[in-house]
Amino acid sequence: MHKWISRSAILLLAIIVAGCSPTKEQIPSDKTDQDENPPTTDVIVSESPWDGDWIFLSDKILGTLHITENADSEFDYKISGSQPTTEGSSPVALTFEGNGKIDGNQAEATCEPAANCKMMIEMDGSTLKLTINDEVTDGSELILSGEYKRSSSIEETPVFRMKNDQFLIYGVLQGDKPSSVKATLGNPESEGPDEMIQNYWIQQYPAKELLVTYYDDWVETIYFTTTKEALEAEIAEHFEGDRYRNKDGTDYLLVPQNQDLLLYSSNEEDPSKINVLVTVADENFYYGLEHGEISKVE
Repeated sequence: MHKWISRSAILLLAIIVAGCSPTKEQIPSDKTDQDENPPTTDVIVSESPWDGDWIFLSDKILGTLHITENADSEFDYKISGSQPTTEGSSPVALTFEGNGKIDGNQAEATCEPAANCKMMIEMDGSTLKLTINDEVTDGSELILSGEYKRSSSIEETPVFRMKNDQFLIYGVLQGDKPSSVKATLGNPESEGPDEMIQNYWIQQYPAKELLVTYYDDWVETIYFTTTKEALEAEIAEHFEGDRYRNKDGTDYLLVPQNQDLLLYSSNEEDPSKINVLVTVADENFYYGLEHGEISKVE
């Protein structure tokens, strides 16, 4: 853990730095001078519960499903997925389209180009359970059967909260699975294996300046950029534990029950922001505490 924490702070910083139904008022076109206050008609344009983009809740595959409902409960769809591989190899990707028929909360579709391929979909609120028989895999291990979540159902989450004595960052906890993070935040802009450390996986959410790393499919570190004022306002309201500060100006929050550690310091590229890392307290932290480099804030 000692090597990973110091490497994380440097690697993650480098990556971040580099990188509803409308209501329409219709005015009658035959308005006359005698009709000074013409009636208005509110026309509600209803959206099909099937229409739109759906996110594949997979731990290893970055996938989407787009559905367009047509007349007579028929629909068209496009489904795609990619699975990043190790350094030097091309990602495995697959996209295919088809059409089908909707019957209440269920639907059935063909999955071209394979004539015998059938897709069964069952809707449960904002999620779809999709099953493909004779799945088209283009010779790869990329399987797109599974659970999908409507992208428009994903809500904004606060930057900082506490949950079960853990730091909850944008709704993400250490120990979460990649599919759980997607259900909370939507698809990352990119994800894939760490090119330097085996069994590590990285998801990037540039819009939130957020990067999540995994070890063996579990969230290990969370890195993001925000303003000091915003973070400290949330901390003051939601955190009741001990705070520490390094001589170099780095601030720490520690949850001793599970050794969760949150640290933040100034962003050298943009002094108006801070870099925040959620990880596990290791010998680096306790060494600094023991030798006076880090002290408790009274």
